[in-house]
Amino acid sequence: GKRFVAFDSFGYVDLGMIPPALVERVEVITGGASAVYGSDAIAGVVNFIMKKDFEGVHFDGQYGVSEKSDGDTYDFSTTMGFNLDNDRGNIVVNASYTEKQAVCQGAREFSEFSLASEDFGPGGSATTPQGTILLEDFYQFNASGELVPLFEPFNFNPFNLLQAPQKKWTATALGHYRITDSIEAFGRVSFANNQVTTIIAPTGTFFFPFEINLDNPFLTPQAAALLGTVDGDDGAVDGRSTVSFGRRLTELGTRDSIYENTAYQFVGGFRGDLADDYQWELFAQYGHTSRTITYANDVSFSRAQQALLAVDDGSGNIVCEDQSGGCAPANLFGEGNLSEEAAQFIRLDLQQIDATSQFVTGGQITGDLPFTVPSAVSPGGFAVGYEYRRESSETRPDDNLVSGNSIGFGSSTPIDAKYDVLEGFAELLVPVVEDAPFVHSLSLELGIRYADYSSKVGSVKNSFTNTSYKMGGEWAPVESLRFRGLYQRAVRAPNINEIGLPKTPSTGDANNDYCAGTNPVGDAALTALCIATGVPAGNIGSVAGPIAGQINNFLGGNPNLQPEKSDTYTFGAVFTPESVPDLTLSVDYYSIKVNDAIVNVTEQATLDACYLYERDPNGFFCQRIARNPLNGALIGGTETGVDVSKVNAGAYKTQGIDFSARYGFDLGNDWGYLNLAILGTRVIHSYKQDAPLFARNDCAGLVGDICERPDPKWRWTQTTTWNYRDLTLQLRWQYIGKLTHDSIKLQGNDPANFVVPVIGDRHYFDLSASYEVNEHFTLRGGVNNLLDSKPPVVGNDYGGTAENSGNTYPATYDPLGRAFFFGATARF
Repeated sequence: GKRFVAFDSFGYVDLGMIPPALVERVEVITGGASAVYGSDAIAGVVNFIMKKDFEGVHFDGQYGVSEKSDGDTYDFSTTMGFNLDNDRGNIVVNASYTEKQAVCQGAREFSEFSLASEDFGPGGSATTPQGTILLEDFYQFNASGELVPLFEPFNFNPFNLLQAPQKKWTATALGHYRITDSIEAFGRVSFANNQVTTIIAPTGTFFFPFEINLDNPFLTPQAAALLGTVDGDDGAVDGRSTVSFGRRLTELGTRDSIYENTAYQFVGGFRGDLADDYQWELFAQYGHTSRTITYANDVSFSRAQQALLAVDDGSGNIVCEDQSGGCAPANLFGEGNLSEEAAQFIRLDLQQIDATSQFVTGGQITGDLPFTVPSAVSPGGFAVGYEYRRESSETRPDDNLVSGNSIGFGSSTPIDAKYDVLEGFAELLVPVVEDAPFVHSLSLELGIRYADYSSKVGSVKNSFTNTSYKMGGEWAPVESLRFRGLYQRAVRAPNINEIGLPKTPSTGDANNDYCAGTNPVGDAALTALCIATGVPAGNIGSVAGPIAGQINNFLGGNPNLQPEKSDTYTFGAVFTPESVPDLTLSVDYYSIKVNDAIVNVTEQATLDACYLYERDPNGFFCQRIARNPLNGALIGGTETGVDVSKVNAGAYKTQGIDFSARYGFDLGNDWGYLNLAILGTRVIHSYKQDAPLFARNDCAGLVGDICERPDPKWRWTQTTTWNYRDLTLQLRWQYIGKLTHDSIKLQGNDPANFVVPVIGDRHYFDLSASYEVNEHFTLRGGVNNLLDSKPPVVGNDYGGTAENSGNTYPATYDPLGRAFFFGATARF
């Protein structure tokens, strides 16, 4: 019942801080649960129930490796516990260490090359090691230094990761002590240090606008002549041309983001009994997470510009026009031409420091109701209480990140935001009828929580209130069959990042710019709208479209955001027949509708809204488009992009059926015990609407630019466990249903536009075994992805860049292949 410390300003929790050795069980409560647990529990809540008493010493170690002999993983854990003062209390301490080795996309055939989804041809970046100039089309420098039409995109895949390297240390201590027969003190301390390095392809100039002097001694006469026509019929201005220049700086090495997170949380309180029927609890907790991020091997825009303006000093030496700061002239006009001195001059390493803190205090009284309904036997129960919570976060990027001088990593904006919330809650569980004909039991469940928020972002203050509540009940006509139903109004208040992040240039997804190529030609209204939204009139008919499915964007929060509100309905049944021991069947229908959803209206949706629906340069969505002033494209410097900052505009609704079954039986003849279990979901509908202006799209079974992340209709996990004396074998079967590209279903696009219009279903099998050698020692091992099921290969521009990487969806499908693990536990 205690919130865990947030990992960052988004409010995410690092589950790696919770040691598996101390987890007694995990309870997943589905359906809205905000009336009980507060904000964020729109679809449910996950409770980690920790072990209350632990005696002895446990040592545990495990090693894992893929079949390709990479992705090595090491896990070590020590747990020690002892009772206090004749079992009046207990203290348990756990320390663990985890290490993972990196696996690059170049280590697997399916992700070695960047593929285009329409033909599996080279789908890489136009920012190339040779250097690419965006004129009316893309021109690339060849080996002779001349500009020719683009002939070779850059394959960035081999540098990117399928598994990030990680080192993590955790320490956890739990304790409780009975001060008197009716008062107990309890506490917990959690600590983690986590080091993760993400690696992506070398940085580049990414079509930022650069001035190039036409007398640059690194330029060939042919290239200088072509660049001289960039600024119009009159040629370059003052012997210079301003161009969108994309040069991949492989000489600087990969872009590495090195994260070091240190987090801790202290929880303490008292609980006890009031009379015989009431229990009370008072607690307080404080958590803090600090994160240092080092961004290595980027390029400084200002220094790159300075180094590009190279001249002859009159003595045959090539120098920078401005030699301040030790400038070394940069020859970026061709592959491998950048000198080590110039590379070091333009190289840029950056740093950002984040800090997030959380303080919570509260109390509650629970117990039996002081009355019993005449038709019932049990008195029922209640809970009332309060909670105060304060969340704050600071982000401190260095000056180069703030100014946007770092081309490859983009920019970052300082965040200084906080909010306070005071909540009061009450719950009732009332038996209405018991032990009557056709009514073994009938109960009513009610709950309400009121929350009062106040937030501050810089000097901007905001406040709001919300109320969440629930009402439902359960009917058991007989002891073995229960029907349940619940309506809940749940809420999600905006997190620190959503209210505190200022407008920040970045990169996002889009496949169709309506002003690109020859699209506006022949359509006077569209031509006028393109010009009104930033396309220079002379560039109509030759605007470059998105590159590899990407354009520039602007991310940001909104200090005036309001809470999301949801209506959740769940209806289900649980069957545990007395005639079949150890059999449990359950099925639940759910419907969750979210209004005023806090969304980033996607880049493509914003373009659709402006050019298809609004068609008004002063409209809300058209005003969110800032084009490259040089050529009208949506790629360029930090002034270019589509604003996708947060707004309360979305509406979502999902409907489906959760089902589970568990059956265990003795095999007889001393062959042990077999346990079968399945847990799954059938998504009926998954509606997504970013704003009232847009169509409501059903994303169930779809993936792509509209729906973004994969949303299969069918998913389940089935386990078969055999216990035979000291041996336990388990086979785990995970099923992921098929997916169709959303543009085919929602926009009527031709399936022939994709090599893989439909992603087939996937079956993953994991086999594990454990053997108790004796009461002190257990061995275990297993094979994950037993049949070496390959991930679907769809191309890097299939949609949903945040999810799509390495030509597949590595968060949904296993990208590493068959892997093995071996472990042991010693108990004393």
